Amino acid sequence: MYCNPEIESSYHINDIGQTIYDYIIKEKPMTVVEFGCLFGYSTVTIAMALRDIGSNGKLYCYDLWDEYPYKHSTIEITKSNLKKYQLENYVEFIKMDFYDWLKDPIEFDIMHLDISNNGKTIQDAYLNLKNKINNGSIILFEGGSIERDEVEWMLKYDYPPINGIKHIVDYEILNSKFPSLSVIRK
Repeated sequence: MYCNPEIESSYHINDIGQTIYDYIIKEKPMTVVEFGCLFGYSTVTIAMALRDIGSNGKLYCYDLWDEYPYKHSTIEITKSNLKKYQLENYVEFIKMDFYDWLKDPIEFDIMHLDISNNGKTIQDAYLNLKNKINNGSIILFEGGSIERDEVEWMLKYDYPPINGIKHIVDYEILNSKFPSLSVIRK
C-alpha cells in the first residue's frame, strides 16, 4: 500500500510519489533504473510499487551521492530511509555517473531520471536511449513543465529549458504540480 514517504524531496509537498507509484503499478516492470535518488523519496516510492505488484522486480539506483557538487545525500542516509520502509530487498545501489552509464546502459523497463534535469540532460537521454524507447522502455523524468524550467538554478546557470526541446523529445507531463513529472515512451 502506498503512503507519501516522509523523506525530504521536491516531490513530497505535492505527493508526486503517488504518480510514480501508480505508473509503476500500471506498467508492472521487472527492471527499473533510477538516476539521482538524493535522500530516497522516489526510490522508496518505486520500491513500494515493486513490492505491491508482487514481482521479483528490481530497482537499480544510481547516484554520485556525496561526490555530486550540489545538493546531495550519502548512500548511508538513502539506505537508512529505504530500511525505515522495509524495502531494502528491492533495491541495488550503484555509484555511477549517468553519462558513464549511457556508454553501456543495461536493459530496463522503466527509468526514473532526476539529476538536475535540464533540456540538454533530457535530450541526451532521449537520443542515447531512443532504440530502447522504440523497443518499449519508458523514461519518467523530473520536470517538463514551464514552471519547473523557471527555477532559480536553471535561470542562474542559463540551462536550456526542458520545454524548449519538446519538439525533439515528444514527452507527456503526467503530473504538472511542481516540480512536475513527465514521461517519454514509444
